[in-house]
Amino acid sequence: MVKIKKNTDELEEYWNDQISYLKRAIDYFDEGNETEARRIASSLRILLHHTKSSQALIKQLNRNVIYLSSSFLYTPSNLLSTWTLLVLEIKDNQLTYKPNLDFYEKGERLFYLTFEDWWNEIIFDDKQNVFTRKDIILFVANNDGGAHVDPELKESFALLTKCNSLGVTNNYGDSPLSNPIYQAVRVIAEEFLLSVAISFSGLKNRRQYKERKFEMRFVDNMRRYKWSTTDISCSSETMEIVNRHKSEARRLYRQEFGNGMAVEYIGK
Repeated sequence: MVKIKKNTDELEEYWNDQISYLKRAIDYFDEGNETEARRIASSLRILLHHTKSSQALIKQLNRNVIYLSSSFLYTPSNLLSTWTLLVLEIKDNQLTYKPNLDFYEKGERLFYLTFEDWWNEIIFDDKQNVFTRKDIILFVANNDGGAHVDPELKESFALLTKCNSLGVTNNYGDSPLSNPIYQAVRVIAEEFLLSVAISFSGLKNRRQYKERKFEMRFVDNMRRYKWSTTDISCSSETMEIVNRHKSEARRLYRQEFGNGMAVEYIGK
């Protein structure tokens, strides 16, 4: 069977369709429909996930995008579980995970990353397993009803979503109401859309901070976290743990874009 390659106009149409689907699912999610995370994840998978058998739309269109990492600093020495994209809300003594979406308003220091560093950055650590954006998006899209429903739930995700492996409870021992990975999907979608908006406005100026030392630390072959020996203060005990993880050097840049924004970009 002969396969006919899609032309650029067709790919552009698919891209625009997926962006529209994504924004629509986000609107429904924000109205309180948490399971819309499945549709959000499905669109993000089509747009971003590239394999030998399935090519990401962003790669087919040769989009040049840098990716916003809105996550709180991940520290592997933390004795408590970590969720870097979420905040906890308490109302009437009931806890709820919420997406952290007001990072610009809070004036937090934000970094943009390469796709591989962003996609494989750790965003959950329940002290049994770590999970990246890629892990979360592909699980929700492929196994949790985005594309199909698996009859069996992988143990690590079962612990995270069903057994409260993050260990968060209120005064009565009740777990948070919302699903942490669905809330994380919402943040990942926000990061992606903001990344596309700034990148498509066009790079105007770029300057490297040569005195700043940044790197990616790897907990396995793919999963990683950003680190800096000049911009992060930590204890000797923390540094001892960090040094157990393989290091790959990165460079810090200030990049100015056509929409007037200037960002810090950790690149190669």
